[in-house]
Amino acid sequence: MLVQKNRCGIGRMALAVACVFVSLASPAMHAQGRPSNDEAGTSKGGAVATGAADVSESPDPERSNKPDEQPAAAKGPASDQLDTIPVPGTSTAVVGQVDTGASAQQIPEIVVTATKRAESVRDIPASITAISGESLEEHGQLNLIDFIAQTPGVTATQGNSGYTRFTMRGISTDTGPTSPSPSPVGVFIGDTAFTDPYIANIVPDLSAFDLAGVQVLRGPQGTLFGGAALSGAVRYELQEPVFGEWQARAFTQFTSPSGGSAAFTSGAAANVPLNEDNLALRVGYVRRNYPGVYDDLQTGEKDVDHGGGNQYRAIVLWRPEDWSIKVTHLFQDFHAPNAIYTADSADGPRENSVNVLKVPATNKFGMDSFEAGYDFESMKVVSLSSYLFKDSIFNIDATPAIIGAPPIGYPPALGFLSPVTENSRAFSQEIRLQSTGSDPFQWLVGGYYYRYHLYFNILIDTPLNQALTGPDSALVTLAARLGIPLAQLTENLELLNGTSDVTSTERALFFDLSYKLWDRLDLSAGARLYETKVAGGFVATGILLRAENNGMNSDTRDQIAERGVNPKLTATYAFTRDVSVYLQIAKGFRFGGIQYVPSTPTNGVPPTFKSDSLWNYEIGLRTSWLDRTLNADLTAFFINYKNPIITQATPGIPINYNDNVSSAISRGLEANLLWNTPLRGLSIALTAALTDAHITSPFQAANGEEIESGQEMPGTAPQQYHATIEYLRPIGKFVIGGSTGYTYVGQGYSDLQHSVEINGYGTLDAGLTLGTDAFRFNPKLALNVSNILNETRPNAGGAVTPLVPLGDLYAYGLIAPRTYSLRLSVDF
Repeated sequence: MLVQKNRCGIGRMALAVACVFVSLASPAMHAQGRPSNDEAGTSKGGAVATGAADVSESPDPERSNKPDEQPAAAKGPASDQLDTIPVPGTSTAVVGQVDTGASAQQIPEIVVTATKRAESVRDIPASITAISGESLEEHGQLNLIDFIAQTPGVTATQGNSGYTRFTMRGISTDTGPTSPSPSPVGVFIGDTAFTDPYIANIVPDLSAFDLAGVQVLRGPQGTLFGGAALSGAVRYELQEPVFGEWQARAFTQFTSPSGGSAAFTSGAAANVPLNEDNLALRVGYVRRNYPGVYDDLQTGEKDVDHGGGNQYRAIVLWRPEDWSIKVTHLFQDFHAPNAIYTADSADGPRENSVNVLKVPATNKFGMDSFEAGYDFESMKVVSLSSYLFKDSIFNIDATPAIIGAPPIGYPPALGFLSPVTENSRAFSQEIRLQSTGSDPFQWLVGGYYYRYHLYFNILIDTPLNQALTGPDSALVTLAARLGIPLAQLTENLELLNGTSDVTSTERALFFDLSYKLWDRLDLSAGARLYETKVAGGFVATGILLRAENNGMNSDTRDQIAERGVNPKLTATYAFTRDVSVYLQIAKGFRFGGIQYVPSTPTNGVPPTFKSDSLWNYEIGLRTSWLDRTLNADLTAFFINYKNPIITQATPGIPINYNDNVSSAISRGLEANLLWNTPLRGLSIALTAALTDAHITSPFQAANGEEIESGQEMPGTAPQQYHATIEYLRPIGKFVIGGSTGYTYVGQGYSDLQHSVEINGYGTLDAGLTLGTDAFRFNPKLALNVSNILNETRPNAGGAVTPLVPLGDLYAYGLIAPRTYSLRLSVDF
């Protein structure tokens, strides 16, 4: 009945949205962004845009990047989101100084590289939301989770830093932040994929400081980006060096959540010209501290989930004549001494009584990349080589999963610990050749190689046994010195000790061709021919394993190889200079693999799982009104999802594994509006999304529960909308800004079994800014309050049936409480 209710709702709400859309001539909060803080005719400085697969703030990677040539996205607009479609002939807006005139400011054009070439975002037939780093800074949004809910059709859950899970357009099979199943949403830094093809590792959560921007790309990106982006992608753009100019920036931000501890985050960045014309270095450092908000009732400690870490960035850019060479280094780490992120109750307070052991979390990741390009007269060649690493150790208290809810004061020595270690290394190489210039026919061809190696270990045992016989115990250390192979014996005394050692590879050729007819019709066709291979497997021992595996250990090493074609077709027709429509048909895929848990005759876990895929059918209307001061966009999509990789859980102690089960569809509407009103400095932005995502054939879950056809997909928000009003006004030598916004995320579920209701909340935010360029260091002060009404609702959760059947236990990850932030920034 609930599914039927949601389906009917989408029809009624679609009519309502259409009526509002027509009556308001609603502009989009996506495609074009807003003018910057320096423009009186717009809101706070951020850029928001919509387009296709891959976004960049740079108009042309080969172009000289003098300060006056920085793209609009890097200089200006607000943190709003706008879906876009091609509107030919839009000229690039020039970012100006504060203007006290009464006329409304045109929405500036945003240039992106969503198709691996520089294009206006409104000329790209797909949905992209681009948010500038400047806007994120001013709104005090330090983490992905702080702004992702403002993006239509996208939801996210987050544990601690590095553990984030996205759902785009309802395509998800698991919302747990630390779930090991591979994510359907790709995460990129520039054009380098950070997505794990086999077991999900940490997700980069970069600081907004000195960041060019973040782009959210809805829909499959497999044609140009492979198996890293089944249903969409989140892409970070680092701020590039600027030639011929010394720059320095710094900030400090104080954050204080209601009922939690306070924390400071600070950073500094510098731009160093190494010669006048074509060589520059940009470096940055951020020290991030995270406040705690959860209390540990077992120990009586408050705000135990606090943590912190460092981030380092360095980019060298050199453009001698027709060459472009860029070297990038990035490193980030994080540590939390007790990373509890769940509460006992969905309505709060933020208290945890079921963990008897501390659960520290430590992670780090890094990237080194080398990009080189050469510009011929009519084409250019680009090579990108990247090396990545991710190391993560997080601990799970398995005590509740075995004995149920422990009483307060339960001895930690009698608990059950479960540390999880993940270490991955990846190398990728892409070479592409593409046309340049403005000819009607444009082309791009390329090749791609990717190699990924993962070491994964999961241990379940008691602290007492680890102290007596574990690898660091005195007994094992003494035996090793005496040459006695005691370690192999003590491994058999653990409850479970399993290791996956796996290598994944992808080889691909891709192309994209486009042709413009009659200056009105753009046609494009592209495809990716790929071959993937996963080799390795899971080897495990332990008392629990042998108890259900006829006294034997487990060895499920295997390999799985797949190949296929990922096509993409688009057509765009411009009725007028300001009204156009596009059609898109695209396919996406995700790696299959080998299980990372024991596969035994009794637990029903298959040794391997196949890749899943989807077809996305999309139509979009993009319009501009009132001399391009108002953008109104409407997008409809239908997704056919085949062989979904579903997260299941083993009987007994619940350990997640993957299986291909059922099939699903997702359909919905996304509407966006952005209006720079006639009142200079006042802008209004609205986004809305309706999503109906559900399975289309019944199946039986591992716990024996029958999942009926029509069951809503996890993480889906049937209704989602966001509204923002911003006002920027010059007063003397100062510019004062104010904003208020409301975000609503409709109720959904944490898994396919609908174990826990999540979302179903609305939050109110507000902020003030004060800045001036009357001083040499250009100070700017920003005060922001998020979740003003202190709404408490889960955005993640789960249910556990203990090994000792005393009743199910529930855990809830709650949205952030009311939070105050005060930020001071300077630049020279």
